[in-house]
Amino acid sequence: MQDQIPIVPIILALFAIVAVILFVAMLAFIVFLMSRAAKRRRYDTVRGREMEAAARQIGFVFTPQADLGSLPFFADFELFEGEKLKFENLMTGSSRGHQVAIFDLVYRNIGNVGAGTTTSRQTMAVLVSDDLLLPVFYLRPEGTFEKVLNTLSRVDINFPERPRFSSQFLLYGDDEPAIRKLFKPSILDHFEQNPQLCVAGSGKCLYFYTSRTLASPAQVGQYLAFVEQLDDAFRQ
Repeated sequence: MQDQIPIVPIILALFAIVAVILFVAMLAFIVFLMSRAAKRRRYDTVRGREMEAAARQIGFVFTPQADLGSLPFFADFELFEGEKLKFENLMTGSSRGHQVAIFDLVYRNIGNVGAGTTTSRQTMAVLVSDDLLLPVFYLRPEGTFEKVLNTLSRVDINFPERPRFSSQFLLYGDDEPAIRKLFKPSILDHFEQNPQLCVAGSGKCLYFYTSRTLASPAQVGQYLAFVEQLDDAFRQ
């Protein structure tokens, strides 16, 4: 009788090999996620040098990293995307006699309670002008999350005569009559042509950004120009 092949030990050995491979793969994936998270939290020095050069081009003072207290007027700004943490690549200066700040805002993403946190960044521009007296308002593209929010709380201010604008944006604030008066036809036209923008106003402050987006250093001048255009539009 020929010797039988030991099937059971072979199967057990194969299971052991597969288990080891899966364990190594899982461990590698965990290390990858941890390194990626750590990288997100670290300051990008390469981008910092490029943003510093961009700040020099527009004549602004550059600060690589700063705490939120560096811009006192920013304390009342409610970030839709999450929890504000700090500023990176902060540029401060004046434009046409108005105080302007352009920066990368570091924030903790919303919706991560109990499931870990993710750090993100987006570039913002803020103009402070004594010529402005804005009601508190927030304007942002109306995506799926915004539609759900409006379904739950009915916060969206719509303009029946401007269905395109109303379908593109979520606009909300406490003083609806003042906001409707502010958003005259020329303002509505402006935003219909730029449906990706997020804009907020409060008193003398005007905030501008594209949600969850870092501007390239080459776009810093565009951010400055656009916030100036918004200032002109809201003062007309």
